[in-house]
Amino acid sequence: MTLGFKNLRNAVGIFRGTAAKAGHIRGICATRRYSTAYTPEFIRSVFSNVATRYDLMNDLMSVGIHRLWKDTFVTEAVTAVADLNNEIAKATFEGREYEGPTVLKILDLAGGTGDIAFRILDKAKDMRIKDAGGFILHSPKTRIQPEITIMDPSCEMTDVGQQRAASLGFTDITWTNAPAENMPVPDDTFDIITCAFGLRNFSDRMQGLKECYRVLKPGGRLMILEFSHCESSLLGALYEAYSDLVIPNLGKYIANDVNAYQYLVDSIRSFPTQEELAEALTKLNFTLVSYRNLSGGIVAMHSAFKQQ
Repeated sequence: MTLGFKNLRNAVGIFRGTAAKAGHIRGICATRRYSTAYTPEFIRSVFSNVATRYDLMNDLMSVGIHRLWKDTFVTEAVTAVADLNNEIAKATFEGREYEGPTVLKILDLAGGTGDIAFRILDKAKDMRIKDAGGFILHSPKTRIQPEITIMDPSCEMTDVGQQRAASLGFTDITWTNAPAENMPVPDDTFDIITCAFGLRNFSDRMQGLKECYRVLKPGGRLMILEFSHCESSLLGALYEAYSDLVIPNLGKYIANDVNAYQYLVDSIRSFPTQEELAEALTKLNFTLVSYRNLSGGIVAMHSAFKQQ
């Protein structure tokens, strides 16, 4: 029993030491940006090389939790669809024609294999149009239809996504290969931009966010899901250890590319804190800037609107 207590005490001591070290690392990483070794060409090659195993690696690295994060993210993203459906219901039950928009234009940025877009389409398809009392409108004449464009600089990632879309029966997605920093899109095009686990891979993050502001319609919403910084130093220490010991080895043995997954670890550590990213969005004239931590801050969901 004494031995057990001693081992526990030693373990706590180790965790405290690791937590202090992790806290120091995070303090440095909050202001650090990409290493010069990670050029835009290298970053593109990372995703080209791991494209066919990207979704499998996400499952393994997060023990499947990334699916819950994405579901939470998409549920929030499709609130605009639900809001417009509510407007349809209100108009219908009041005996008047609905005169609002029927198409919601969504850009899934760095959408690669289509994971977010497929979830959005699934959720929108299953939505029911209800009145304020919860009565479901039978056979509505009008429904809100998400119109999704997936944009990703990696042809290999979108090739995988298009194959998945075909197998799942999603035929009405537009696929574009282009960098976020220079989108071939007119001003004021999209109602919503989603970007899940892609912002940290922009070669010029501020330019990419400026482009998001440009192509959003006035009042449009930018939503970002990204790895972030833990609220608890102990959780941060455990996550640091997991990132160092597990993720690169998974990349080595599953994707046969240890360098790609070491880059992913480094890109997570060098990403701004939640408050730093919120401040950057505010400086770019976004309004109603907010964020929500998931899993203790391992991941954060950011939201911002283009001014009307």
